[in-house]
Amino acid sequence: MKHNSKDRLKNDELMHEFYAEVSEKYPNLSLDQVKEIAYGPWRMLREEMESGQLETIRLKYFGSFQVYEGRAKRMLENLNQRMKLNKISAEDYFKYSDQIKNYLKRKVK
Repeated sequence: MKHNSKDRLKNDELMHEFYAEVSEKYPNLSLDQVKEIAYGPWRMLREEMESGQLETIRLKYFGSFQVYEGRAKRMLENLNQRMKLNKISAEDYFKYSDQIKNYLKRKVK
């Protein structure tokens, strides 16, 4: 069945639907606990990607997620531009630029 954008369910609706299906199998889990379990890996992925470490993250059954070299180069250009416009502190600039440069060096090897 093909859905158009009007038919798409929101995350919350999908979670309630999923919980209704698994609640009998896991009666000791609340809706909030099921949400934590379902969203946990994605939250961890987002936190890792935002940490600036730029490491490849693998989620079993979903695949590997990484920052591509071109994206890292654009991040560095953006950082340089922000530094020129005084929109970032020198401390943050050197912290993030070093992380990106180290990542790009590892990608070359």
